[in-house]
Order: sequence, then structure tokens, then C-alpha cells
Amino acid sequence: MAADEALVRAVAKGARPAFRVYGWQPPAVSFGYAQRVRREVDAQKVRACGIDIVRRATGGRAVLHWNELTYSVVCAADDPAMGGNISEAYRKISAGLLAGVRALGVDATFESRRHTQPSPRGKTLTAPCFTSTAQYEVAFEGRKLIGSAQQRIGATLLQHGSLLLGAEHKRIADLLPDDKPGLQKRFRRELDRHTISLSEALADTVDFDAAAAAIQQGIQDTFNIHLIEATLSQPERAETQRLIAEKYATEEWNYKY
Repeated sequence: MAADEALVRAVAKGARPAFRVYGWQPPAVSFGYAQRVRREVDAQKVRACGIDIVRRATGGRAVLHWNELTYSVVCAADDPAMGGNISEAYRKISAGLLAGVRALGVDATFESRRHTQPSPRGKTLTAPCFTSTAQYEVAFEGRKLIGSAQQRIGATLLQHGSLLLGAEHKRIADLLPDDKPGLQKRFRRELDRHTISLSEALADTVDFDAAAAAIQQGIQDTFNIHLIEATLSQPERAETQRLIAEKYATEEWNYKY
């Protein structure tokens, strides 16, 4: 999360747009900017499982990042290729992701409209991110395959999201507070109904590198661009470390609500 924000700051100062893919080690639960972490999961249980907790700069619901490919796009909000208003940017970026997923052999589609599922815990608490689908998110047979969140930071666009490689994201049900009988069972049922991973769609294992290569090609083909492989620059690495120390590794940020 710190690296994504460091890229936002770099692009705002004139750096090239960035498309990034990464994984999580150890696994982590990321929360939308406005979520109340301690009401959504049992933090002690999460830590006991060796899973990290972090708050995103973007909105949305909780995601367990485990055996997935996470992508991020950072560009000017009015970038001619990937920018536009919120809906336009979602549609454009998802078109590239969709092309990559199809190259892997999955006949995925756009969701034509938003589908929001009520939380099994009622109005005061939210369901995990993948139980609801936003317009232009990528799905297979009506089940969500890629979940995304977007934020405008000044005149810069940040969109990041998760392509599910395996079914480990469903383990978020095990991390929920046991405040109502049958709660975990109901969440598992919702995740089974509304989500699908690449390995489930293909009935075969897809590794991270293969998925990354396909998504990269999908982005290049969709936007008729050439992605230049790079690592964070020294100033970007320094900014990432500063943001970790001052923000993303602090309880003040991660448990602010």
C-alpha cells in the first residue's frame, strides 16, 4: 500500500504512469479507508494466524490477500488511455484486465451493473469485498474474479485490485468475530456463491508469473502501449519506507476507526 501511494506522489510530480503487479507475503487483510477494522475481524485471531492488517487509501470492503495477483494503476486522472471519470476509468482498466484473463483461457465478462449483497451481520457491518460486484468488474459465469477499488488523490488516479488465483480469499470467514451463531458459515456460503478463482474456473492451477504475463499482455494489447519493466526508483523506495514508518505500519492509521 505504501508503494502504491509512493507511485501516486511520483506521478503527481511528473513521473510516467505506472502499472504494477505484486503479491503479499505474509498474507494480509486490507480494509477500505472508512471501515472499522475491529468490528470487521477479530484482530487477535488474525495476528495468531500470521496474517497482517493494513488500511487502504481506497474505499471498499475487506479483502484477504492470499494466493492472488494484485495490480495497481497510477496515472493522471485525465490520462487519455486509462483516465476519465470514475466509471470510464473502471471500464478502460477492466478491459485490459479482461483481455489478460481471456488469454489465460477463461471466458470472463464485464459485470454490466453493480450487484451489492447485504451483509449477513445486518446494516452496521459489511460483508467481504468479493461478495459484491461493481459495474465493469471482471466476472466468470456471474461470479466475481477480479475486485477493484479506485481513488482520486489530487489530480492523480489510483486503482488497485485483486485477481484471485486460488480460493484462499474465502478464509476471511475464519477471521470474523464470532458475534452471531452461524456467522462464519453464512459468509462462506456468500463467498462460494459470488466469487470464483482462476484455478476454479480453469480446473487447473495458475501460477503468479503466468497470470502476471497474461495481464501485462492484455494491458499492452488493449491500450496499444509497451510496458517497460522497472523497479521502484531510489526516491520512490525512500518514499515507500517513509510511508510505511509514518502511516501504513502504524496502529493510528490501521485502526483509526
